[in-house]
Amino acid sequence: MYPLIRFKSIALAALLVVASPAALHAQLTPRPSSALPSLGDSSELAAAEERRIGDRIAAGIYRDPDYMDDPVLFDYVQGIWQPLMAAARARGDISGELDERFAWDVFLIRDRSVNAFALPGGYLGVHLGLIGVVSNRDELAAVLGHELSHVSQRHISRLISQQARQAPWMIGTMILGLLAASKNPQAANAVIAGGQAVAAQTQLNFSRDMEREADRVGTGVMLDAGFDPRGVVGMFEKLQQSARLNDSGGFAYLRTHPLSTERIGDAQARQQLAAPTEASSVKPGAETAEQLALQHAMMSARARVLGDPGVDILRSMTAEAQRIAASSGAALDARSVGALYAGVLAALKSRDFKTAHVYADRLRAALSGQAADSQVGQTLALLQLENA
Repeated sequence: MYPLIRFKSIALAALLVVASPAALHAQLTPRPSSALPSLGDSSELAAAEERRIGDRIAAGIYRDPDYMDDPVLFDYVQGIWQPLMAAARARGDISGELDERFAWDVFLIRDRSVNAFALPGGYLGVHLGLIGVVSNRDELAAVLGHELSHVSQRHISRLISQQARQAPWMIGTMILGLLAASKNPQAANAVIAGGQAVAAQTQLNFSRDMEREADRVGTGVMLDAGFDPRGVVGMFEKLQQSARLNDSGGFAYLRTHPLSTERIGDAQARQQLAAPTEASSVKPGAETAEQLALQHAMMSARARVLGDPGVDILRSMTAEAQRIAASSGAALDARSVGALYAGVLAALKSRDFKTAHVYADRLRAALSGQAADSQVGQTLALLQLENA
């Protein structure tokens, strides 16, 4: 999981719903050596079974009211996701079996938290709050590359295998506790508590190792896909700022994720070792750096509005757009374009159609030089339909 929660909380909670511990033991079958993950510990859960578990979880998500079916944002995320998938295949991170059996499906969640998560079977979720806070597409690619690596390295199934291997240890600890209870009840409690502590610490260590592996593999994937490695550092810095409000201040060895400062340092070291790259993921014949910045600014604004921010925030968005629309001159930077686009959507959401038309006209005038077949031009064409 890229941020501080959701990967374990969703994956493990969902697994408890769909399968009992006994069922999970029954589902663990030996996997051929050719299907082992490229790094780290092996997984004993068959890919087909992991996909079935993921299908059950995804079915519930698709029925959830917070599932977001917005083709504009979905196409934008896919424009980043597909190059990452192609790079992972070229690197050999995704085996032929996983490529065929897993869904490799990304869905959007109407949630304002800065988060994304991976589920069994190749399902990935992206919160609108994440899209709304990232500064550029490279930062979003850093998150998607990380979550993709959780799937390609079989981290969820490896976590299940790790828990299955710990089950005999836990059972043995409880038996020893029962034997000790006949002589000393306090000693029995100590034996059981000690066994649980060892199992919990092992699980935490395993989780942190998976996060480090996903950081390392994910960075390689995004580099091979043509994205800027500085997006990794920028994303970690945003996560660190976001986590300060919710950080309990726990010791590093009691956390499921490495400290953000540690991950930032590792990302900076990898960035220095990486080959020189362009400031953004621009390839010959593709969108220009300016067009990519403008498009991301509008998609980030769209995510903030569709995330149901509340009446007060919608009013502040329209007020900011009013200030920009009243400014003289046609040239607008990416931040101003995003704010103006947010004002249009916020006014539409408030059913203030007259104001929405005014802001939309100003936005089209500022971007009049964009080609109709560019991503920016296509967004403007959709804006006309939204204002119809």
